[in-house]
Amino acid sequence: MAQGNATTVTTGSAGDQTPMTVAYLMLIACAMMWGSNHVVARGVNATVPFEALSFWRWVVAAVMLFPVCYKYLGRDLRLMAQHKMSMFLIGFTGVFLFSVVIYLAAYNTTAVNTGLLNATTPVWVLLFASVLSADKPKLGQWVGVLVAGAGTATIIAKGDLSVFARMDFVSGDVFAMISAMVWAAYSMLLKRAPKGVHPLSLVFISALIGLCFLTPLYVWSLVVDGEPFFTHLDPAWPDMLKIFYIGAGPAFLGYLFWNKGVSVVGPANAGVFLYLMPVFASVLAIIFLGEELHMYHLGGIVLIAFGIWQATRKKRT
Repeated sequence: MAQGNATTVTTGSAGDQTPMTVAYLMLIACAMMWGSNHVVARGVNATVPFEALSFWRWVVAAVMLFPVCYKYLGRDLRLMAQHKMSMFLIGFTGVFLFSVVIYLAAYNTTAVNTGLLNATTPVWVLLFASVLSADKPKLGQWVGVLVAGAGTATIIAKGDLSVFARMDFVSGDVFAMISAMVWAAYSMLLKRAPKGVHPLSLVFISALIGLCFLTPLYVWSLVVDGEPFFTHLDPAWPDMLKIFYIGAGPAFLGYLFWNKGVSVVGPANAGVFLYLMPVFASVLAIIFLGEELHMYHLGGIVLIAFGIWQATRKKRT
């Protein structure tokens, strides 16, 4: 589930005095910022090239991350250098590939659809794990996968399943589904991250790796496609503020809030808050973009929510 591009966690320290209420508020704020990412991207799709949005988002995030992670880099760079391929894959999928696909989704379908379809990430994690690891899903988990898949199909088809027979899809919906798959792959790759590396260092270096691929894409849009540095809008400052927000909010503050919240309440409790992302995305899209929530959305929400719950719940023994 996309997030703001950080699923790594830290463990709480004995001296962590952050109140539980503050930690929960941080996690709620994190879910809201990550959900707003789709909404802001959809709001600037007519004026900001997606290449510029992807590039400047991570430039802003990297610049803001450096002051808070530089003290760990001396030690962590040596550790990461011993795991070059893992770091490359983490940065390539989590920063470059996910950014491109999620913004192609946001630019070509509604923010409501992007948020809801991207919320199927836990199901894709389960599917990938069943293929790539020894951890095979149980019957109840497969039921959850099928139900969530039905919910996804309902949203993509807008309640008209004949769409699949005609192959008449909205490209943005397909990109949104692919973005969930990419984020699931990234989440699995995080297990290969070097042990002992500080999470801030991991995200910073991942951002730099992703920018190695986002930069040529951005330069190509400038030189070959004749796109502007930031936006077609004149004056440019409203869109520049939105670009800055996406970098400083979802990509930077969202990660810091997530990391702190997990360190206080634990990863299991924190994970529940990620399901607020599509809720915030839908509500913000309705308020700020005037998008509508249809009956097929509600049907898809029920199916996806039940499917995720069924696929990820742990039975008591």
